[in-house]
Amino acid sequence: MFLGRRGYLTMNVIGGMKDLPEVNGDLDQFLGSLAYTEGNRYADFDSNTDEMAAYGVAALFGAKVLAKTGLLATIGIFLLKAWKLVLVGVVASGAGVKKFLGK
Repeated sequence: MFLGRRGYLTMNVIGGMKDLPEVNGDLDQFLGSLAYTEGNRYADFDSNTDEMAAYGVAALFGAKVLAKTGLLATIGIFLLKAWKLVLVGVVASGAGVKKFLGK
C-alpha cells in the first residue's frame, strides 16, 4: 500500500507460480520506481489546507487485516443466515406502526 496525500495506491501482481521468481527479483526495482506526482505525495500534506480523514491510517490497515482474517466474510455469512430474523423484525415493526396509526 502506498499512501498519498489524497488517498492510497494498492496493486496486485497477477501471474502463475512459475513467474514468482521473476516477480520477486524485479520487485525492489519496481517499488523504487513508484512515485506520486509533485504535491500529491504523503509527505506533501499541509495541515493548514488539507482535511484529516476521520478514520485515519490505522483504520486502513485494520480493515485490510479484517479482510485477510475473514472476519468480514464471517459477518456477511451470519447476516445471510439471519435474514429471517431481520424479516420478522421488519414485519413486527410494520404491524406496530399500523396499529399505532390505526387508532
